[in-house]
Amino acid sequence: MTVELIIPGALRSEVDGASRVSVDASGTLRAVLDEVEQRWPRLGRRIRDEQGELRRYVNVYVNGEDCRALSGQETEVASGAEVQVIPSVAGGSDFDGKAVLAEHFAPWVQDLGLVVEETGADFATLRLPWSDRLAREGGALSGQALMAAADTATVIAISSARGSFGPMTTVQLSANFQRPVTGQDVLVTSRITKLGRSLAFADITMSVSDAVVA
Repeated sequence: MTVELIIPGALRSEVDGASRVSVDASGTLRAVLDEVEQRWPRLGRRIRDEQGELRRYVNVYVNGEDCRALSGQETEVASGAEVQVIPSVAGGSDFDGKAVLAEHFAPWVQDLGLVVEETGADFATLRLPWSDRLAREGGALSGQALMAAADTATVIAISSARGSFGPMTTVQLSANFQRPVTGQDVLVTSRITKLGRSLAFADITMSVSDAVVA
């Protein structure tokens, strides 16, 4: 009964640099993490605290599903399952969202002037600065600029969740615009809801001055 444990870059030093390790345990997530703590005590201590609870700044996914949205450490884990550990930036991750934005996006995306405000274990928040160049006829910010910002935020959120950037393709992106934006910066937050082997899903919120625009 073996489970695959996926290790992010920030924690690989605890397992001799491995990106994946096999854990001979299944049944519940707690049993898997108990075995992890037995074999790699330092890694175990970075995942759970002294009371055996998941640390606040660590997310654990079972087959792409956040365990906190399931049954926590009592989540069922079958043989052959994938368990992924993802520390947030506050918990010590070395993920650099600004570098990802600067190095992996086309010049026209760079021209939007996007700024990475914050990244975490399962999200990224970008700021889309107001510019007259991005306004459509009538003076409101164009939907094309907002959608490009949403797509970019999601790429960075997925990269943050995985610990590094990797090539990816958008297969579906939709939005419900609720109000026009004029003369204001927009905060775009993409939060990962499911992180699978080949597909990731996210919810995106766009807001100005605490008012949701999409």
